[in-house]
Amino acid sequence: MGRVRKLSKTEKYVSGEFPIKRVKTVNDYAQLPDRSVWEAFKEGDELAFVNIYRTYVDVLFNYGCQFTADREMVKDCLQDFFVYLRNSRAGLGKTDNIKLYLLKAFRRRVFDYLKKTNREIQHNEYFAFLQFPIELSSESMYINRQIEAEQLVRLNTALQALNTKEREAIYYFYYEGLSYEQIAEILHVTHVSSARRIVYRGLSHLKKFF
Repeated sequence: MGRVRKLSKTEKYVSGEFPIKRVKTVNDYAQLPDRSVWEAFKEGDELAFVNIYRTYVDVLFNYGCQFTADREMVKDCLQDFFVYLRNSRAGLGKTDNIKLYLLKAFRRRVFDYLKKTNREIQHNEYFAFLQFPIELSSESMYINRQIEAEQLVRLNTALQALNTKEREAIYYFYYEGLSYEQIAEILHVTHVSSARRIVYRGLSHLKKFF
């Protein structure tokens, strides 16, 4: 009888979710919970890294464009960010929500990048929804169909009337589908109720334009 090969940590995570099928392609990772994908990535699994990159690169690029109109700077920042993640993976913290983890980390990276390039975030530029999407997430109360050009203009005008924290909170809630608890974590507010109030306050202002 031959020796039984011990499963690696990555295989244990996978086999825990799929006892028969092991991860063989990038698409297989789409079926796994974030915790398993992240742990596999931290242990050096390149397929896990590729899955994370493909899933979130466009999300993070659009997110970065909310903070500055310099799209080339956002591209450079994003490339450096993924290089950093790949090179530092073993020392990264644990997470069961990859999207939230990346949004928080990339937010810090964008701000640092702006400081390094001797740029200041102007009050009217900070989170100005410069690339505000035509379609919001399925959770949106206001838009469940494509926005007509006139409606989009009105929406952008309404958003500019909000303060920066309200715009940012509404972006997280409606476009990224984050919970109040997750929004509070990103905005560094102490109580979940505070994040809820920020969103509600922003929505009450938006209603005046529709």
